[in-house]
Amino acid sequence: MQISIKGYITSKESELFYDCADRFAYNKSQNKFAISDGVSKSFFPKIWADVLVNKWVDSKEFDEAQFILDCQKDWLKQVTEIVNKPDVKWFTKNAFNRKESGLATFVGLRFYKKKKEWFWKANALGDSFLFFVPKEIKDFSKECIVLSSKQEPIVFDNFPDYLSSLGSNHKGKKQLKENPMTAGTFYLMTDALAEWFLNEKDNAISKIDVWQNQKDFERFVDEERHNEKLGNDDSAILTIKVEEDKKDQIKYVLEEISDINELIMVQQKEIEVFEKAKEQELTLQKENTNSEISKEQIQQAEPVENKLSEEVETEKEKPKKGMLEIGIEKGKELLFGKKEKEQSDEQKVTDEQVEKHQEEKEPSTQDEENKTEIEKSEDSEKKESQKIEPKSKGEPESNAKTPNKPSQNITDKF
Repeated sequence: MQISIKGYITSKESELFYDCADRFAYNKSQNKFAISDGVSKSFFPKIWADVLVNKWVDSKEFDEAQFILDCQKDWLKQVTEIVNKPDVKWFTKNAFNRKESGLATFVGLRFYKKKKEWFWKANALGDSFLFFVPKEIKDFSKECIVLSSKQEPIVFDNFPDYLSSLGSNHKGKKQLKENPMTAGTFYLMTDALAEWFLNEKDNAISKIDVWQNQKDFERFVDEERHNEKLGNDDSAILTIKVEEDKKDQIKYVLEEISDINELIMVQQKEIEVFEKAKEQELTLQKENTNSEISKEQIQQAEPVENKLSEEVETEKEKPKKGMLEIGIEKGKELLFGKKEKEQSDEQKVTDEQVEKHQEEKEPSTQDEENKTEIEKSEDSEKKESQKIEPKSKGEPESNAKTPNKPSQNITDKF
């Protein structure tokens, strides 16, 4: 028999590998494989799932009761060390003192030889599943072997069967199956992938076959979650492909297994590098900001200093400038005031001469004008007397015009 193994694991979306409570393990020398899903609301579930799968694949002789007791002791030892640390949270200590337990689902598979024939035997408890798909499958629903403690119709919920890390308060009844080994593929899956597998059937097999590494698996998970075909939960899978080679022994020809502890370490280093780079960037930004502020302060301070010096100079020069201005004004008065006064006096004399000249001229002008008016009046009367018949002597001239007063004409003119 030739066997190829692949195993991949990832956490919920937006969570770290450290938070993942799914675990798987295998042991080639024992031909054993196991997968477990820690129940998230229980006490240290990922430690309990890890203990279960590793203890199971490493055990040579299997006694169910002793196996559970050994796992419980190991879990309690690890949890006690954590709780006794000085920086542990108070609610963790309270849960420990209340004797809360870790819970986990479980699937175990092993190959063994009986006489000259190879067999496989598996047990399952909870909503983690084992599927076996024969190599030349024709009808998935009829030929695919499904192992789980869930009853038909299968409904996935938040209340699976489980093994408890304390006492015998386990839930559900473990399911067993045993068959001769034939060519085909075993799929061990936790609940999210198991539900997806049951829904996709043949299509699921073709998608799984193309995975070559952890990155392919993570890409598939992201796409199926985005398409709302895969639930947002921790997801783990072990695929064990069996091919007949007509030989008596089992030979492992391919191993592509992701180690959760290595994934956690790598991711932690990436986070540290990212945080360090971010811290350096923030420090650089702060330094640049402080440098820019200093430049602005210097630029602002220089004008202020110049302004202050100018103000000081201004205050010092004020008396000088005031005195200078007074001197200038007085100079103007001395230089220009006298000229203005002389001009004013000259203008005044000229005006008086004009007025006097006008007064001397006015009588002659008035006499000439009166004389002109009288001559015009006499001519007019002569003309009128020529047209009108003469009256008797002693009769007054009724139509004789009285000449206008000279003052009226002068007033009208001016």
